[in-house]
Amino acid sequence: MTKASPNSDNRIVHLLIAILVVGVLILYHLFKTTIFEGSDLRAQADEHAIKKVVIEAERGNIFSADKKLLATSMPIYDLAFDPTAASDEAFKEGIDELAVGLSVYLTARTAKEWKNYITENRQKGDRYINLQRKVTFLELQAIKELSIINLGKYRGGLIYERRNYRKMPLNQIAQRTIGYNNQTNQAGIEGAYSSYLEGENGEQWKQKITKGQWKPIESGYTKEPKNGFDITTTIDTRIQDVAHESLLKTLNKYEANHGCVIVMEVATGNIKAIANLGKTKSGEYKEIRNYAVWESTEPGSTFKLASLMVAMEDGYVDTADIVDTENGIFTIYGKKVKDSNVGYGKPGGYGEISIAEAFRKSSNTGIVKAVYPHYKDNPEDFVDQLYKMGLHKKLGLEIQGEGSPIIPTPEDKNWSGITLPWMAFGYGVSLTPLQTLTFYNAVANDGKMVKPIFVSQVTDHGRVVKQNDPYVLNSSICSQETIDKLKALMEGVVKKGGTASNLRLEDIKLAGKTGTCQLNYGSGGREYQASFAGYFPADDPKYSCIVVVSKPNIYKGYYGNTVAGPVFKAVAEEIYLMTPKEDVIKPYEMQIPTTQKIENAERALGKNYMPSLKGLTAPEAIQVLENHGFNVNVSGNGRVYQQSPNIGDAVTNINRVTLALK
Repeated sequence: MTKASPNSDNRIVHLLIAILVVGVLILYHLFKTTIFEGSDLRAQADEHAIKKVVIEAERGNIFSADKKLLATSMPIYDLAFDPTAASDEAFKEGIDELAVGLSVYLTARTAKEWKNYITENRQKGDRYINLQRKVTFLELQAIKELSIINLGKYRGGLIYERRNYRKMPLNQIAQRTIGYNNQTNQAGIEGAYSSYLEGENGEQWKQKITKGQWKPIESGYTKEPKNGFDITTTIDTRIQDVAHESLLKTLNKYEANHGCVIVMEVATGNIKAIANLGKTKSGEYKEIRNYAVWESTEPGSTFKLASLMVAMEDGYVDTADIVDTENGIFTIYGKKVKDSNVGYGKPGGYGEISIAEAFRKSSNTGIVKAVYPHYKDNPEDFVDQLYKMGLHKKLGLEIQGEGSPIIPTPEDKNWSGITLPWMAFGYGVSLTPLQTLTFYNAVANDGKMVKPIFVSQVTDHGRVVKQNDPYVLNSSICSQETIDKLKALMEGVVKKGGTASNLRLEDIKLAGKTGTCQLNYGSGGREYQASFAGYFPADDPKYSCIVVVSKPNIYKGYYGNTVAGPVFKAVAEEIYLMTPKEDVIKPYEMQIPTTQKIENAERALGKNYMPSLKGLTAPEAIQVLENHGFNVNVSGNGRVYQQSPNIGDAVTNINRVTLALK
């Protein structure tokens, strides 16, 4: 065997030592990198990280029935800047001009402050500095043209991220009904139709710059966002405007806590206007809550219509039957039902009057005496009829927050001997304003109860995605004979001698019922709710309306006819002025004197609506129109029988009117 030479053994030893040293060095560097430099290296890696970011889809628009924009998504931009992007030469040449430009559009800093801010961060090597949040599209476009930034996406250094925010162009109009949709809550149309409005989000790759800031890697999207569908509501902004302003005027006048107005289209259930105003801590009135949908309270005298409907439908009473209201006080189990004219130092009550008269005068004793004797031994019969009408059910609205109606039954623990008579004049029961209006609308609609509708269509670039047609809740709440008699009762309320005779209009017949309800009668306080519910025109109902005003200053007024009624009257009058008479409201032109026609025309033009000029002579019509600055073209002889623009059209941007005479 050949022996290994000493030199060979030395080489092996040296090699092993070298391997050992290299291994130790490698372990040392691994240890150093992991323990001492790991956080810095991870941070550097993080600086160049990329991720897929969700791009929010643009939420659909919400429109009124007359094509006004009620809610839309407006783009806003958060701006940042990379001060290191430009070359030294470009930065030196353009920084002064850039600083001046930024001070014009982003006024948080002066030109000098902008220059110092950008220069200092460039020297520090910071690649991402904030400029401003919530910049508009027009401001962004102007900033893109500034020096340095106009070098382009990569050399200019501008970094921006688009976001959407929800804007209501018409401010408070139906604000609570339009509603909102956010991470914690949903309300109104925005919440109910969020799945249609929200669209489908897209995706985009972004690179991390620093400090949690990211910028797009390229201009396009990995997945294009798909915008949401548009919503067309049933609300008519012209009717909404007069409802809102009339309610606001009344709340201010009577220093009330809050109130609401709803206008419904009789045949369809379409809500044409809904205003909800409550007093803020500062004393202003704003759309705080949707009282019309949410607030369930005792309706008071407006419920008398339902009570008489039950008694008449069961055949117990007729409108001509006589009741004795005596001195206006009817005592039951030691509790007194009183008429409103009791307790003012004069005899109360109305003596012996017909049930129709008791309704016109809103006599509590008269209505209770008409109803109570027939049901006191079998109160379930009275309640069952109310249930058959559907007054105990929610309306099943698409928007959230509907208050629950309360119609007591004899099985309830708190039912007593006075529950039934108190129910007869609207106490002990509870309904929201919209539930009460839906009942009144059914009477106007010849007994057919339709569901209130807030949205008519959902569309995608004109294509109808969802259509909301009228939905019948109850095809017949009672017989046509009873309906006809109830209509006559409500017309009588607005005629001479009725509680709402102050609401009469010459041009259009109104029908309805006043309501004055004491809110906290159990505690002895004096807070009231004033209301008026009804419809118009009385002889061909097209619209129903309810007005509820809560807690007015009792020293200024609290009765339904004086506090709530004038709002109803203003809405009816405005709709009359803006609507083509021959199409929607039966004309009274043959009965209206010429002076009245001219006054009506002047009033309509003053509100920027085209009036009816039919029946006027050419000189009469021309004088009215020229007084308001219109040029007039006339053809034919005689009296006006055709006109352009049409009756009810807005005339804000119109300067010429054409009349045809015969």
